[in-house]
Amino acid sequence: MNKEQFLKEIKGTQFEADFGKELNVNGAPTSKAYWNLILSIRDCKLYSKGIKINRFWKINDVKTYFGVKGSAQVIAEKLEQYRGLLVA
Repeated sequence: MNKEQFLKEIKGTQFEADFGKELNVNGAPTSKAYWNLILSIRDCKLYSKGIKINRFWKINDVKTYFGVKGSAQVIAEKLEQYRGLLVA
């Protein structure tokens, strides 16, 4: 996946909108979108193994936020690709 495909896939999602918002994480600024991406990767991996993060957590919320489809494992792999593009 290249950057153009990535931008096309996230167009119009809340993930795209949150790139401009900053959070303070351990004294360092990071975007809200990247923070949510890291946590969602963790959550999807746990959910694919049968562990629900908390009683209010839903996989559909992750699908809506990132604009992705599929099972928890497929979503986790897709989000890992997104993280790889953002870090590189």
